Amino acid sequence: MKKITFVLLILACLLSSAFSQPKEDIYVIPVEGVIDLGLSGFIKRSILEAKENNAQAIILEIDTFGGRVDAAVEITDALEKVKPIPTIAFIDDQAWSAGALISFACGKIIMSPGSSIGSAEPRVMGAMNKDELGDEKTVSALRAKFKSLAQSNNYPVNLALSMVDKDIEVKQVKLKDEIKILTAQEIEELKSGQYKEKEIQVIKTINPKGKLLNLTANDAKEFGLTEAVIDNRQELIRYLKLEDKNVVETRITWSEGLVRSLTHPMVSPLLLTLGFLGILFELQTPGWGISGTLGMVFLALFFWGHYLVGLANWTEILIFFLGVILLFLEIFVIPGFGISGISGVILLLSGIFLALIRHPLQIPKIELTQAFNTIGLAIILTAAAAILLIKFLPKSPLWKNILLTSEEKKEEGFRSSVSLDKYIGKSGKALTVLRPAGKVNIEGEILDVVSRGDFIDKDTPVRVVAAQGAELIVEQIKNA
Repeated sequence: MKKITFVLLILACLLSSAFSQPKEDIYVIPVEGVIDLGLSGFIKRSILEAKENNAQAIILEIDTFGGRVDAAVEITDALEKVKPIPTIAFIDDQAWSAGALISFACGKIIMSPGSSIGSAEPRVMGAMNKDELGDEKTVSALRAKFKSLAQSNNYPVNLALSMVDKDIEVKQVKLKDEIKILTAQEIEELKSGQYKEKEIQVIKTINPKGKLLNLTANDAKEFGLTEAVIDNRQELIRYLKLEDKNVVETRITWSEGLVRSLTHPMVSPLLLTLGFLGILFELQTPGWGISGTLGMVFLALFFWGHYLVGLANWTEILIFFLGVILLFLEIFVIPGFGISGISGVILLLSGIFLALIRHPLQIPKIELTQAFNTIGLAIILTAAAAILLIKFLPKSPLWKNILLTSEEKKEEGFRSSVSLDKYIGKSGKALTVLRPAGKVNIEGEILDVVSRGDFIDKDTPVRVVAAQGAELIVEQIKNA
């Protein structure tokens, strides 16, 4: 009897599992902070995962002031490809600029109380950090993208256009018994066409000419951009009638977060600055040490982050390191500074510049300005730090630990197998640049020397001022 009961129990479990349906998923993807290529990679991965798992809906929780247009376009393309899975933009606070573009790519826009959407004119940081309008080519392309998404998802097209272009004036108009949202130009065309002037009643001006449209949640509902204003995610899920679905919250992995940090607009110049400083600091000390190694690590992190988000490829990396090799040859092998050094600097900066742009053949003004801002900021920071290092580093305890500054005096019992005291006080000329190590000609003899931490140019008159161990210390002869 017990055996029969056990068998029946197993059969019941098998039948239950065979006829039970797995709980279907809805994916919730956060769109927070700056819209950058690192965030774009995370969102595209999450959308692909939702599609592969046959998700019943994708909810994008949006809270952003905007960011890179190319990153936002990548996200919108991914959202368009995921159809027919329903996509919902839940604007929890702001959806400005690139955030507005992502919202228009979703099949529904739902907003929370106090949230807003709009202000999508492409802006760039120009010279002296001045906020400038993007070039007309970029504005026109973005305007067309907004229009296409609004038409595809049945949103008021003119609202979308006035978020991008401040020259578009938008009004709410009553045409006989029909309420429409029209531009000022469209109204004038209607007056001279099928409608008489008295049949066109302007209810209100939604957005005057000269301003970008930015809508609150209540305004967006009034004008038909959003169908509901809802407090939180739980209420949203109930409103969408998805309570019986399993909620899958996607999260940025540690590697995606790291890549996003490395490509941040403020972190990229910092990595370049630390890389440049490491190499410059290494050039002031003989041989190769920790500063040069750290400098190369920072530069490698810069290229690695941009490689993973699709900006840099092996071509840019090879160009950069070929520049580094030529620069090192100029410094350590070839005397003076000539074609090799100049070519190295050009290749080095070219590799960095190409790693910052996505379209090298047709560079939009936004990409060009962002690249120049990053490189320019890095150069300014490097120059400022280098000046401070040259001025204060030789006096610091760190520098004294790097260079031997103590004297091994004869009266203290020290003896050298090769006496260098005979060179003290003698003058000569630098055969190479002293950074601080290099070679000088002292009365026909070529000797290895170091300066007191200063850079001394080639062919500069120098004088031996001390002999420390097996090392000669020289200084520049002033007014020689």
